[in-house]
Amino acid sequence: MSDVMGDKAPRTRRVILAVGALAALVICIAALSAAYSLRESTRREWSEQMSSLSLILAEQASQTLFSAHTVLDSLDDVVKQAHLEDEPSFRAFVSDEARYRLLVDKTDANPIIDVATFVAKDGQVLNFTRSFPPAKINLSDRDYFLAHSADPGIDTFTSVPVRNKGNGKWVFYISKRVNNSRGEMLGLILVGVSVETFSRFYERVGTKLGEGASLSLYRSDFTLMTRWPFVDDMVGKKNLSSVAYQVVAEAKRDNDVVISTSARATEANRVQTRMVAPRVVQRYPFIVVPVITEQLYLRHWRTSVNWIFGGAAFSLLLVVLGTRWLLRAYGLLQQELTERVRAQASLRGAHEELENRVRERTAQLTTEIAERRLAQEALARVNTQIASVSHRAGMAEVANSVLHNVGNVLNSVNVSVSLLSERLKRTPLADFPQATALMRSHEGNLGEYLTNDAQGRQLPGFLGMLSQQWEVEQNVMLAETEQLRNSVQHIKEIVSRQQSISGHSAVTETFNLEETIKDALTIHANALARSAVTVDVNTQGPVLWHGDRSKIAQIILNLVVNAEEALASSPAARRRVTIDSIHGEDGSLVVKVADSGVGITAATLEKLFSYGFTTKSDGHGFGLHASALAAQEMGGSLKAFSDGENRGAVFVLSLPSAS
Repeated sequence: MSDVMGDKAPRTRRVILAVGALAALVICIAALSAAYSLRESTRREWSEQMSSLSLILAEQASQTLFSAHTVLDSLDDVVKQAHLEDEPSFRAFVSDEARYRLLVDKTDANPIIDVATFVAKDGQVLNFTRSFPPAKINLSDRDYFLAHSADPGIDTFTSVPVRNKGNGKWVFYISKRVNNSRGEMLGLILVGVSVETFSRFYERVGTKLGEGASLSLYRSDFTLMTRWPFVDDMVGKKNLSSVAYQVVAEAKRDNDVVISTSARATEANRVQTRMVAPRVVQRYPFIVVPVITEQLYLRHWRTSVNWIFGGAAFSLLLVVLGTRWLLRAYGLLQQELTERVRAQASLRGAHEELENRVRERTAQLTTEIAERRLAQEALARVNTQIASVSHRAGMAEVANSVLHNVGNVLNSVNVSVSLLSERLKRTPLADFPQATALMRSHEGNLGEYLTNDAQGRQLPGFLGMLSQQWEVEQNVMLAETEQLRNSVQHIKEIVSRQQSISGHSAVTETFNLEETIKDALTIHANALARSAVTVDVNTQGPVLWHGDRSKIAQIILNLVVNAEEALASSPAARRRVTIDSIHGEDGSLVVKVADSGVGITAATLEKLFSYGFTTKSDGHGFGLHASALAAQEMGGSLKAFSDGENRGAVFVLSLPSAS
């Protein structure tokens, strides 16, 4: 029998080692797979964000250029209405003081216009906003003048940016040719657009992206118009080696998001891995190019990977310790079984009474072995639970890095993990090795020790207590695990609500306005809770509306955000926002968002919805302007009312019948 046991022992040890090695391999593969999957997910998310950012930049450029072209077209209309047929009459008409005041009025009303100018056929400046009468300046050598002179078919032309010699600012010009009824050139009309209009906006956006980001505006021939961070030596120069040139000029794509490892001309030709999202500005000869470095878009991924590999290393340590403990326990068990076999062989010929005592002792030892096995299984389950808790803690940190906009929801996860960790540190199961040490110290007289010794007789009861304690701790850990699951479900609900109102614009559908308002409030719920702002929603039952759900949701969300910011300096007891919706009998819809915040002055009310206007130091002046435009596109209006400072404000969204 001892020979058979001797043959099995090496095989059993090999099996234990193989299982331990397999568990370690699975942990390593899982950690590597998780890191790779998270990296790809991070890149996809950033690619979508960069595409959205390029669309925003293109829309900002389009609106700015539209405003400049509007001024240019209005000046052209004034000249056309004069029905001028020769250059002398053109010179006389545009050179008088009335036209000077017209130019000044146009530029003063539009902050993006730096200068407006009338130019004669020979390049002489006839009138412009800087002074009246104008200084003697000839522009016949400028690129826009040469282009219009060479090609009568050019309607408008955008110049390369030039530095203003007076104030040092960079300006590019949009020019329009003035013809008589026979198509003969009489002169040019110029409007100078300040590059700072774009640079300041790019700086605000780029600073929020982080270090390593850049935002560039190119002309359609890839001449750099402006950039953040600003590179003075490259403004006005063509960059035909850029990724934007490869995408737009070579691949013929209007927009794309690509990963590039080529040299960056704007960074002294330094090779740098980066994500580039060029996009052609619709209707105008410009290209916007946002860029972020790999260091920036993978920074949260690196933190998550450290947690993943840290958890994997801890799991590997548990596997190694568990395998070592099993091998040692198996060796002790084998040794004990061998000693039993020898004892049975030496007592085989003894008296029946001695044989009965041996059988009794053998039965006791068998019971002890069963109890040890149960203890081993309990310890293995505890080790599995520890690994599971460690994995959940690591995944909680990953979720905290990726879903930064729902970070407050994860507080409950951190509390649960801390409780589990504290439980493990204070578990009475740590006393199990002491019980094992007592049994090993009485290996020669274990039966007598368990039967007659006062301390030995308490040992089986102590082991039973450990088993009960394990069951109690398992129930606590399961309860905390359920709490973790509920927290994750809450995060999924917030993400689902965000997706539900992020549909494509201009898609009309029938929806419940009350649900749409609740979706918008859910997205901003954490910020409202942090600011101690209470929101009351009053609707006349289910309000069904047929229209663009996405636009209405975005307008409501913008108004709630503004209301929350207006209440920041108010006492906590007065921080209240009220949302009322009224469905008229004629099918019209009115939504009122009222707050008790700092209020709005009469002067501010007049400019509140103007593009670029903001009263905040870090604002961009786009939210309320975009909301007002969205309301107009749906045939309605967005208005603001206030009785003055510290008397609150009311925003009213009015929409006509959708029938």
